[in-house]
Amino acid sequence: MIAFLIFKLLIYIFLICLLFYFFVFTTVRKLARRRKIRTQGEKALASVVDYKIAKDSDRVRSYFPVLQFRTKDDAVVTVQSQKSRTEKYPEGHMVTLYYMRSDPSKFYISGLVPFIKIAGIMLGGCGVIVLSIEIFRTIRQIIANF
Repeated sequence: MIAFLIFKLLIYIFLICLLFYFFVFTTVRKLARRRKIRTQGEKALASVVDYKIAKDSDRVRSYFPVLQFRTKDDAVVTVQSQKSRTEKYPEGHMVTLYYMRSDPSKFYISGLVPFIKIAGIMLGGCGVIVLSIEIFRTIRQIIANF
């Protein structure tokens, strides 16, 4: 019985680490990077000049816009968004983006609210709480069996 409870405890600890890392830590890190770009970076108007198209296994197309903008130093920069779209912006469409002056390839498109990231943090946080409760219950069972 004790061996099973210890095994169960190890599985819960492993799962809590996975949940925290993938749903909370990485998402918070991405949001912090985005905030840093917004607060320390520069704002620019970018034009959609092209698209990279990717198809998944169900042949659903995803569009990755290629954007071109002019930096404060008057350099023209062309970048590809890492965020896919299910629909194309028309070519020439203007979007606002923020970029790092030291490295204009670090950017994000303004106006896109990261609902999925926020939902991931909330769901991951709930999972961490539930697993923490189970860990404490399992520890109590182990102590009671000694």
